[in-house]
Amino acid sequence: MNILRDFQLTGHDLFIGGLNNSHSGNMSIRCNRMMAITRSGSMLHRLEYSDIIDTLIDGEDSQSELASRERPVHRAIYLHTGAGAVVHAHPPHLIALSMHCQSFMPIDAEGRYFFARGVPVIDVVNAIASDEVAAKVVPVLREFPIVIVRGHGTFAIGSSLEDGFHYTSSLEHSARIAFINNQLSKTST
Repeated sequence: MNILRDFQLTGHDLFIGGLNNSHSGNMSIRCNRMMAITRSGSMLHRLEYSDIIDTLIDGEDSQSELASRERPVHRAIYLHTGAGAVVHAHPPHLIALSMHCQSFMPIDAEGRYFFARGVPVIDVVNAIASDEVAAKVVPVLREFPIVIVRGHGTFAIGSSLEDGFHYTSSLEHSARIAFINNQLSKTST
């Protein structure tokens, strides 16, 4: 499968799954000392060749300004972890939960299987495209495949975009189950 097709399939799945709105989220793949990253403002569910930007991991180049504004976070992840791909999404249930907890521990069996230690929530002053996010997500992603940025969204890593999508969609699924369970608990008492 080619890189563009990987981006297209994952971007489509993120949107259809309700994990991003029409113009949110971004993704990247490590390519040696470069990364292929989605263009700033691109619609992940409608990606074309021109929406994938090749830029350096270890510094700015002529293509950097075209890339997602979250590129500093993607760069830090590649520079300090073994990630082969990064998926950044805005899962609504996880964002809502992040406002009320320091970590999210799934209550469902599958969620506990994949996230046995739960998933940390990090607190930052500037949650969007900041060096602060980059500095705080890296240590977490050395131990966990996904991290939640309070009020903003998730960064998931893996060897492929599919891995990042899997962790993102699985954790959001567990968050929905937790919400449903919480609602049922309130009505059954």
